[in-house]
Amino acid sequence: MAAKIEKEGEALPPAKTLLSTTYSIPEEEIMLESSNNNLKITSKTSTSSIKCLPIDDFPTIPRVKKENYFSISQDVLVSALKNTVGATAVTYTKPELASVYMFSQGKSPLTLVATDSFRLAEQKTGITYPSLSLLLPQKSAQEVIRIFEDSPGEIEVVFNKNQILFQNRNISFLSRLTEGKFPEYQAIIPKSFETQVTIDKNQILSAVRAAGIFSSRLSEVMLGVDPGEGLLEVKSSSSETGEYRALHPAKISGQKAEANFNYHYLLEALQSVGGSKIFLGFNGPQKAVLIKSVGDELYFHLVMPMRGA
Repeated sequence: MAAKIEKEGEALPPAKTLLSTTYSIPEEEIMLESSNNNLKITSKTSTSSIKCLPIDDFPTIPRVKKENYFSISQDVLVSALKNTVGATAVTYTKPELASVYMFSQGKSPLTLVATDSFRLAEQKTGITYPSLSLLLPQKSAQEVIRIFEDSPGEIEVVFNKNQILFQNRNISFLSRLTEGKFPEYQAIIPKSFETQVTIDKNQILSAVRAAGIFSSRLSEVMLGVDPGEGLLEVKSSSSETGEYRALHPAKISGQKAEANFNYHYLLEALQSVGGSKIFLGFNGPQKAVLIKSVGDELYFHLVMPMRGA
């Protein structure tokens, strides 16, 4: 951080105390001074003295040799992580599913993928790298988003077998990588669809949100499409709240289709894709539906239907 340094020094204040203290100071400029294992913080209206820990207690920061690395723009990296991290597993019984898989091979671009086995999100970028296969832990992915979201510019990514470093001019973030192998997911991505639907994004989003109010304890929402009528149906019911049904015009080709989905997974997928028009690809009531923005070939979401629904 840019600062006027009058004398070099170091201090190890507890993070929560330091954060709470600085948040309580309304002035923009403060003075920091370390003395007798205390950190003195002075502003125009207040003075605080924080008891610090011994400097030697701070852990040694590992160094990642700059052998394998690439650069990526901050907006591309943050957007790709945002679009995928939501599909990671929330439990850590399978660490590889609680991670974002980053890979590139041959002519294929750097691709980020995540799945919890109930949904899958894939985002391709414009970055190419000869051979790359990394598993970034979910919490680390969330931290990268939080740390670099408001720091525009290029981010250098340096990595080895066990660690990965994200850094720009002012910030460095180091993380361990997840050990394990990401599942071979390409085989489940449909190449064709029995039913294809194009619909206004705002219409289906509003309908799914409303259906969620009336969904059962299983968070079940039904999607049905009828090519003959040119309508997409969103329906849900619960013995406690009642029933909901909405019909919206859509461009539909192929066969009739109907499937039940987890409301939260469906809503998150619809919210994550951009554009004003959404494409839905169905292959029967027990196969995953593919959701993407019309014309976007770089990002898609797969959502599995609820079994036995």
